[in-house]
Amino acid sequence: MKNGIYTIESIEKGQAKLLWREDESIEELVEVEKLGANVKEGDLIKIESLPKGLQIDLLEKETESIKEKARTIKEQLLKRREENN
Repeated sequence: MKNGIYTIESIEKGQAKLLWREDESIEELVEVEKLGANVKEGDLIKIESLPKGLQIDLLEKETESIKEKARTIKEQLLKRREENN
């Protein structure tokens, strides 16, 4: 697994599908329990391979920032759609 920031794309049957942010064609499957109890789809996590295993950090501020940008874009698109109708 590459070091870096990943998006939790989906969680199914105890497995999280991660997309590497630098190249989202690179996918990794990780057991959810290794990521922590509070993770959910759409979250950003930082993964580092260390001699003792993986260090995984939830990037809460970055996740919220991206979600806020997505909300803003969605609101702008809905507003444009209403204006054009």
